[in-house]
Amino acid sequence: MTTISVDMIKKLRDATQVSMMDCKKALIDAEGDFDKAIEILRKKGASVAAKRAENATNNGNIQVMVAPDFKSGTIVETACETDFSANTEDMRNFNQTVCNQILSSNTDNVADLMTEKVSGASLTLQGVLDGLIAKIAESIKVARFVKMTTTNGVINGYVHAGSTLGILVELAIDGNRPADITALVQAAKDVAMQIAVTKPLCVNPSELDQAVIAKESEIFAEQLRSEGKNAQIIEKILPGKLNKFYETVCLHNQKFIKDDKQTIMQMLEAVGKQAGCSVRVARFVRFAIGQ
Repeated sequence: MTTISVDMIKKLRDATQVSMMDCKKALIDAEGDFDKAIEILRKKGASVAAKRAENATNNGNIQVMVAPDFKSGTIVETACETDFSANTEDMRNFNQTVCNQILSSNTDNVADLMTEKVSGASLTLQGVLDGLIAKIAESIKVARFVKMTTTNGVINGYVHAGSTLGILVELAIDGNRPADITALVQAAKDVAMQIAVTKPLCVNPSELDQAVIAKESEIFAEQLRSEGKNAQIIEKILPGKLNKFYETVCLHNQKFIKDDKQTIMQMLEAVGKQAGCSVRVARFVRFAIGQ
């Protein structure tokens, strides 16, 4: 009988993220053959996944990862069946692995990402996921991800406690990127936290669908008519009403949650002036479990 050493078990554990006990059993069944043990664990995970494929995955874990130079970042949602599994260290570690893979990958879709070999491992990302499924015994899948890259801007993000809500933000810089981006990195983080709280629809009013603006205009106009206002008065009041609406749904127009005496755009203008550049929000992504 082949002796299964602790080092062999640890090696398999590092390669698959499966529990030490399951790794030991797989190595025993494989008579010490490392590749065969990996295949056993993958088959087990695939079998569990097939059995639970129709199960609802209404819970999950959201992670954000940003490169050290703040020129690229990603946000990932991995879905699973229960909130208990969503908050395990194994799920968080897997999502970190997914984030690392995305940052080093050129693909923009989940299917292709799952076929890629994980850096420093002998498994594909799907192989690592199969191991996780074998351990947790739930339906688990990488639901969605977004990767952002910038040439001279700043990317940062935020994950709310519980990892059920995450935001990724790109700040665009007009002109040269400052050597010291400390203030810009913090500003991007502040903007991400703003988005977590206020759920804006877009960055600027110009990005709003005209149908949305028309609908809100009609609602405001009807309210004013019910108050006895005539058409001329309504025409004068309506722009102010729409501006209030923009303050609610347009990020640049919102009051900054850390200082309601200034808008997000005014905050960014002040930060940019201090850093010696002009800065604005280029785009953002907000992921929330179930939304």
